[in-house]
Amino acid sequence: YVVVEPTTVVATHLIEVLKANAAELLGRQDVQEMVETLKKSHPALVEEVVPNKLSLGTLHRVLQRLLRERVPIRDLVTILEALGDAADTTKDPEHLCEFARRALANVIARLHADPTGAVRGITIGPRLEQALTGLFSPRAGQQAMGLLTPDGLAALLRDLNEQAMAHSYDGRPLPLIVPPSLRIGVRRLIEPVLPALPVVSLAELPPQVTLQSAALWE
Repeated sequence: YVVVEPTTVVATHLIEVLKANAAELLGRQDVQEMVETLKKSHPALVEEVVPNKLSLGTLHRVLQRLLRERVPIRDLVTILEALGDAADTTKDPEHLCEFARRALANVIARLHADPTGAVRGITIGPRLEQALTGLFSPRAGQQAMGLLTPDGLAALLRDLNEQAMAHSYDGRPLPLIVPPSLRIGVRRLIEPVLPALPVVSLAELPPQVTLQSAALWE
């Protein structure tokens, strides 16, 4: 048996509650203060991005999305640099968040790396990948609709949850590794029922990171 002090247990649970609700706890005034602090050391970057390219509200929503998926936002310099480049093509917070996540690839890889530095995850089988691609495209193909019926989709989500927990590491579910084009759609799909399951794009893992498939979702 491992003896743990009651205060340690309470502190651990409190930290987990704060992490789970960090997106809701981050207010617009908090973001304003973060930007003002960063402006002291990186004035040119802040002036270029906020508010010239993006409003404070858009930055707030992007940071909330990152926190909702438990991606740290301490490296605000990298986040703003990525958003500044991406703002020329989109102002949508959801898509801007994808650019920020890719810029934070090293951070995301460390979040899911095992002691050897490799990232173990659940990968998508080719048939399901094709069906999901069809589902998320403007014109869903017949194959996608045939495989992803409500009952079939519920069974797929149950199977995904079982695999994630069966192959969990240190009490955490393994991430679901998906192609970049599917990350937003898959995240929308599983979030209502599996909000704690990380969805990581292949574009968010640095080339030097070893990726190991622990299970196949199909």
